[in-house]
Amino acid sequence: MTANPSIIGQDIAVLQAYVPRGTRRNILDVNDPSQLDCRPPINSLPPEILIKIFRAVQTEPWIDDSHGFRSFVQLHWPQIQAVCRHWRKVLCSNPQSWRKIEVYSRHEWLQVSLERCADIHADVILHGRSLRDSDTLSILSRWTSTVRSLTIRHLESHRRVFVASWLTARHWPVLEALDITGEIDRSIRSPPCMDVRLTMENVPALRILRLQADPAHPPANPSIYPQLRTLDLRLCEWLVPFSRIFDILECMKNLEVLHLEKTFLQMVGVPETRRPEGPAASHARIVTLPRLRSLTLASNTYRTTTQILDGLRLPAVISVRLDIDIDESDPQTIAAALPRDHSLAFPLLGTITSVEVTSEHVQSYGLHGYSITRSHEFDVMLSTDTGDMHDWPFSLSHALADLVDVFAHSPITELIATGVSSVSESTWVEVLDRFHGLEAIDIGDCRPETAHALWTALSRTPSSLDGGSVYCPRLQVVHTIAPYTAAGTEEDFWVMPRVLRARKESGHTVQKLVLLRDRGVEDDRLSAYLVQVKERSLGDQYAFYGSSRDGSLYVSMFSGATDSLARMSLPDTSSDGQ
Repeated sequence: MTANPSIIGQDIAVLQAYVPRGTRRNILDVNDPSQLDCRPPINSLPPEILIKIFRAVQTEPWIDDSHGFRSFVQLHWPQIQAVCRHWRKVLCSNPQSWRKIEVYSRHEWLQVSLERCADIHADVILHGRSLRDSDTLSILSRWTSTVRSLTIRHLESHRRVFVASWLTARHWPVLEALDITGEIDRSIRSPPCMDVRLTMENVPALRILRLQADPAHPPANPSIYPQLRTLDLRLCEWLVPFSRIFDILECMKNLEVLHLEKTFLQMVGVPETRRPEGPAASHARIVTLPRLRSLTLASNTYRTTTQILDGLRLPAVISVRLDIDIDESDPQTIAAALPRDHSLAFPLLGTITSVEVTSEHVQSYGLHGYSITRSHEFDVMLSTDTGDMHDWPFSLSHALADLVDVFAHSPITELIATGVSSVSESTWVEVLDRFHGLEAIDIGDCRPETAHALWTALSRTPSSLDGGSVYCPRLQVVHTIAPYTAAGTEEDFWVMPRVLRARKESGHTVQKLVLLRDRGVEDDRLSAYLVQVKERSLGDQYAFYGSSRDGSLYVSMFSGATDSLARMSLPDTSSDGQ
């Protein structure tokens, strides 16, 4: 356990103040065995200091490595109070110690804890097994006026209807957070639906509502939504027609977190076409959520997702996650799924400096952008159940084209691309043309053909008048798979050293190069290749990472201050580069 200096300091000060100097002693100094039953020094502390120590022990797990492996050990109130009668008395007389109540099976624990809470508002967590005992809800019914938060985990399917009725039939004057997670039971084909009919009269203080159950219906009464700060609905079918959804969203002026996952799969009345452009767009309804900080729309239908996004304005949002499902009739790009004016819909795009482009799977690809401090994030994934390896709709070229469109006005300085499909030189030229401020590029998890196309694109002269003599003049760091293995000619073989040399001569030296070797390709000319990079293209430092043919890793360093290779494990060849 990591010691808390403030608590320890207070404990020492109080101990010195309460224990006379002449009576202070260390328990290890006691020689008479009969004296070991006397009061230990820690019990001389005032109860409020003991409570702080107990709370620190409870919240900061300590590491136990006495059995040859590391494990975290966390102590809870029942274990602490069992140490001695004094500790039990201190804990039982302190209501704050009992406000977090977690019940796994026995209702007696709920009863005792609520009684010891006295007038302190309690945070109650009920596990599904505890509801098998009817006394659990009976006890809680008598204490609804003191429950500050209620969490129900693994709620069994056949109990959902009863629990929902019990919940909505009672008044919860101080309930601020309600979190219900249903148990997933695949053996039941048509489980009963949990209809949570809460109103503001039921829960006047509710600020956080989380529901995860299939099937379940969130509250249909809009009176509950203006007061919410967090609304998290997963696997819940919101039985609201599209004509009413913006009425409800408009009520959420105080909402800060909105998470909707598989919530609109059966929504009716969704328009077939997108909103109009031009003057006609001025008549379309727009809802602004001024305080929303985090938005997640996941696994909903394409049309519903796009129509909702078109109608929202999120001036304060700093985190967006979109997971959009499409079918063969929907547009096959991320850009088409977003509002036409990306920057207006998502102002946070102006803060994004790094983007990860992923196209590793047959049925999905995505863009993940974030700011320097990762305080702002924009994550969007497009998924489909159609397509196969022979008809792959989501290539890396597809993803990079969306990158250029979606982040067209973002100050991107770092690009990470991952994918198993090839990318053409022309696609890379479009990327480099758009993001001329790139300082770091990572294509280490791409195909050699993709890397070769990038280096070939970097060898071109920018077509724009303000593009300068090279693409991305501030480029300093490159992680790349070995591109020469995809070269078709001798000239193509040396394209990377040639690019590095040209950038050095023009004053735009790449300062760090990480070269990842393709394990499945024979590299008889690798030594000569690296020598060319060292002798003709060096900046301050280059690093080469790869794997030898037997699978062991090697790391090779070129340094501008030396003429030799350090820690090399390469084939011996005397070939000269061109």
